[in-house]
Amino acid sequence: MIFLLTVSVLMLVVSMYGARASAFEKAREMVLDLFEPVLTVFSMPINWVDNRVGDVGDYFNVLEQNEQLRAENAELRAWMQEALTLRQQVDYFKQMMDVKVADEASFVDAQVIGESGGPYQRSLIVNAGTGDGVEVGDGVIGTSGLVGHIVTAGKSSSRVLMLTDFNNRTPVFIEGIEVEAILAGRFQDDPELKFLATRDRAGIRPGMRVITSGTGGNLPRGLAVGEIAGITDEQITVRLFAQYNNTDFVRIVDYTFAEADPEQQEELEGGVIEEGGSPAGAAPETQAAPVGSAPEAGATQDAAANISTPSATEPVDAAPVAAPVAEAIAESGDVNG
Repeated sequence: MIFLLTVSVLMLVVSMYGARASAFEKAREMVLDLFEPVLTVFSMPINWVDNRVGDVGDYFNVLEQNEQLRAENAELRAWMQEALTLRQQVDYFKQMMDVKVADEASFVDAQVIGESGGPYQRSLIVNAGTGDGVEVGDGVIGTSGLVGHIVTAGKSSSRVLMLTDFNNRTPVFIEGIEVEAILAGRFQDDPELKFLATRDRAGIRPGMRVITSGTGGNLPRGLAVGEIAGITDEQITVRLFAQYNNTDFVRIVDYTFAEADPEQQEELEGGVIEEGGSPAGAAPETQAAPVGSAPEAGATQDAAANISTPSATEPVDAAPVAAPVAEAIAESGDVNG
């Protein structure tokens, strides 16, 4: 009985509280509905300020990221330029390995550091000089062919007279017809050939290869120069293999011209003169025939054959040799008469 009474009281209290709570919720919802437009109006500037503050923050973040990207981009560009330079050098050395020159030649690699020119001059400045073994007259080649030759050599730099310079004169050889000529600059990209005979001009055709002839001893024979480009009655021009606009690195060719040994040269010119005025190895003088007797057959020829030509460096008395020969010739004339 008491238990049932207690449960009834609790249920009554709960129902009364629920009714009150429901009334409170309804009142709150009505207030929210009434103040919703007001809250919306007041929230708009607040939201705008919040958005602007966020935009400003994003702007500074973008600026910071942009600066970082710029720094990374600059660093990458520097690496890219270094990579391109290294690749260019590698390509240069690969192409240089294909250039064939005489075995007597040695090389000095150099970089083009400047150009100098005038109305009739074209030259390059390279960063190699006498301290590196460079000498005046050395040939200079690029990746494709001959560029010019050294005309001025300092200790650490040199000036290269290019093939297109007005003062350039380079001995060349035209392959296919075995003709030599002089390549003369005329301050244009295609120098001309000079000192060609009329019979030689007739065999020249466009496209024929032009190389160095080796005449003069400064340049080895066989360096690629260019090819025949234009042929007219007035001139023959050569299209050069070397591209001067893209010449950043060159190779200086120090060529030693082959010379005969001095002793061999003297022997070729007439033999070495020994003491007494007779050339070394010369046959003894021919004994003259007695006066009044006819010389034996072939005596005149043998006497003339035994005369050795003296060296130009020492005078030789020719009287002991010439007298018997003259007597033999005179006696031969008397007999034949």
